[in-house]
Amino acid sequence: MTTPPTALTRHRAGRTAILPLAALATLAALATAGSLWALTGAAGASSRPTVVKATETDFHIALSKHSFGPGKYTFVAVNKGMVTHALEITGPGLSKSNTKNIEPGQRTKLTVTLKKGTYDVFCPVPGHKALGMNVNIRVGSGTSGSAG
Repeated sequence: MTTPPTALTRHRAGRTAILPLAALATLAALATAGSLWALTGAAGASSRPTVVKATETDFHIALSKHSFGPGKYTFVAVNKGMVTHALEITGPGLSKSNTKNIEPGQRTKLTVTLKKGTYDVFCPVPGHKALGMNVNIRVGSGTSGSAG
């Protein structure tokens, strides 16, 4: 003999049927979010600058990165020389892209967005560029390019 369903058993039966639907909806939402992340993940990641250390000595600049693609970069200029230095970058789309003067042992940052093209990375202190504090980089369409 079966007992007639009560409000409690009807509620449980309905809830049991809803749980698989809720689980499916959650999975669908996660799959959609994953697809969106896959589509925008690279763009989201590129909004954070790539850090490039620019070690300045008397009279040379050494970059920690030698291959550049278009995107946002933060150059960390570190003065390991015996005299005051600074860092300036000129090239496509850049204006007023330079650091303050930094004393020996100090560091500073310069964030720029590089497009495809050739850039000059140098010390703007008078005479330093001519003494060898100059690096030309080429920004390629992907991650290709060179420093040197």
